[in-house]
Amino acid sequence: MALSREELEVIERGLGRPPSEVELALFRSHWSEHCSYKSTRMWLRRLPSRAPWVVRGPGTDAPLVEIAEGLFVTFKIESHNHPSAIDPYNGAATGVGGIIRDILTVEARPVALLVNLHFGPLDHPHARWIASNVVRGISDYGNRVGVPVVGGETWFDEDFTYTPIVLATCVGVVEKGKVPPGGVETGDLIVVAGLGADKSGLGGSAFASKTLREESEEDLGAVQVADPLMGKKLIDLVQEAVGCVKFIKDLGGGGLATALAELAEWFGLGVEAELDKIHMSDREMGPAEVLSSETQERLVFVVSPQGLDCLKSLLEKYEVPYSVMGRFVKSGRVRLLWRGEVVGDVPVWLAAKAPEMVWPRESYEPPPLPEIPEPPIDKAVELVLSSPNVAVKEAIYRRFDFDVGVRTAVKPGEGDAAVLKLYERGNLGIVVKGDANPRYAYLDPRLGAANAFVKAYRNVAVAGGVPKAAVDSINVGSPARPAVYWQFVEAVEGLKEAAEALGVPIVGGKVSLYNEYGDRPIKPTVAVVVLGVIDDVSTALRALWRDGDGVYLWGFTRGEVGGSEYLYRVHRLVAGRPPSVDYAAERRIVEEVQRWRGRLTGAKDVGVGGLAAALAKMAVASGVGADVDVCKAPTDVGRLDYLLFSESNGRFVAAGEEGPGVKIGVAGGDRLVLRCGSTQLFSRSVDGLKELMSLGL
Repeated sequence: MALSREELEVIERGLGRPPSEVELALFRSHWSEHCSYKSTRMWLRRLPSRAPWVVRGPGTDAPLVEIAEGLFVTFKIESHNHPSAIDPYNGAATGVGGIIRDILTVEARPVALLVNLHFGPLDHPHARWIASNVVRGISDYGNRVGVPVVGGETWFDEDFTYTPIVLATCVGVVEKGKVPPGGVETGDLIVVAGLGADKSGLGGSAFASKTLREESEEDLGAVQVADPLMGKKLIDLVQEAVGCVKFIKDLGGGGLATALAELAEWFGLGVEAELDKIHMSDREMGPAEVLSSETQERLVFVVSPQGLDCLKSLLEKYEVPYSVMGRFVKSGRVRLLWRGEVVGDVPVWLAAKAPEMVWPRESYEPPPLPEIPEPPIDKAVELVLSSPNVAVKEAIYRRFDFDVGVRTAVKPGEGDAAVLKLYERGNLGIVVKGDANPRYAYLDPRLGAANAFVKAYRNVAVAGGVPKAAVDSINVGSPARPAVYWQFVEAVEGLKEAAEALGVPIVGGKVSLYNEYGDRPIKPTVAVVVLGVIDDVSTALRALWRDGDGVYLWGFTRGEVGGSEYLYRVHRLVAGRPPSVDYAAERRIVEEVQRWRGRLTGAKDVGVGGLAAALAKMAVASGVGADVDVCKAPTDVGRLDYLLFSESNGRFVAAGEEGPGVKIGVAGGDRLVLRCGSTQLFSRSVDGLKELMSLGL
């Protein structure tokens, strides 16, 4: 992506001369939107990131959250939208590989992956091609490196037919004493390890900072190529590198241009790098290409001269190619050499930070909710339950190895969130879930972002966890569009409001701009991944009931169908206002579940598709039916369709001999029967429900 005229003027003033070809390559990569956050970082600074348990927040490759004395969890989210639109298999696979390497930078053991995926309708051939290959890319990479894919969320909407949103989150665990100490000094060495540099992924960050158009297939060379075998070697190598290295950095977006600029800035030093010393797969590359190449499966290690032999022995043990190609100096400059000649010499202050850009904003009013007729209830239930957004995603998660590593206590499809056992501390576990709703975010970006946060928070709570931290990913179109930039800013404000009200700091995140196809931006997609702690994984709650259990509903149902799955599936409308958020009610759910945990058979939150979808999913997951009087639910609405399909927050279904809230039914038999008093509204066998709610991929 070309630098703007104003940016070129800033560069020339800072250098006191026109930049060289290699220096231009550095600025094009590191000043790209993807790396510099030049249009967004002034807003992201507003997000709360501090708490007593947050050891390291945003700003480096991976945060650290202390969940037990001396035990840290790290988790990070990454987007790989543009690459996945062009080459879905490698785009998705390299997204997974990149986020794993971020976790390796704190010498953590990667223990889980989650994926938030947004595709076009599966009856569209192109959308289906993207979806199938994205799932295959994630599956192949995760399975081969031995990191389980334990959860996520999948959404289907016409906006993502040509522009998918592909988000990967990695979770890692590390003991306090294993984290690289930092303390980088003058004379310390820069070692690049992993695959040899080539032209795959060349200029990938600049590519991710522009709008996709029909001719974008010529950008195929900007898509990186995955190598899970090398990825696995790096995982194993890093686990043994304790004591050898001072610091580790992923060599990903922006390539060496970003890595060198960030390392120099973080440690307040200069760097001197001999670009020709880099090991290459393509020996025809010049210095500008080496600097901006985004070849995958590479890490940067910072070692003292005394620690070099220790690192070399590990690299040779695992047969990982490496180059000692640079060192830290006092100069305060990024100095680049090629065959002994200086080809770039840039002050760190200039290289490190692209000038901030604030774009015009323009709000809009979404379509109001019109008067809609009440449909036949049985037909409406069938339409909502058969929606791909409500469907059981077994066709996707069965492609993943979610048991590798033997930590997964609650598996995909079993509960509202993934639960992982931390053998480092007995039965202690973590609970993690990601959520997004593009319809909500389109209708009201601020409220939509808050909804994503509280939904992920509630999923973690209902599974038995106490939420501790979050990461987010905001995906929108071009910031040059005033309505899009308004969407972004409003989304940040919604996240800020939710994080502060719930007491859950946002410790990292990712922004992806220019998600458009042709002249059409996507619906804003705000994903939030919440991580919680559970003291005993054996008491985690699955979305199950047993024959004879009472079925209980906690929370109040309002007539909130704006942006709902019901409104779209039955009436083909995207209109109205998303559900309101009562943060005190969400916090009470944490308290209530903790009070009942150990006495319930299972629980499930009420979300997309409303109460009808929650009950149907519990029946399918349990293999047991239920007889439920939905009119016993606490509500202020008089319409049965609103009662069944409202997506009001602050609710969950619980099952057991006793339970929280109001008893609305009893589990048992092989049919799910929904009624209002003595009037039957819907009845379907559990096997029939499973067929109705199966996703065909």
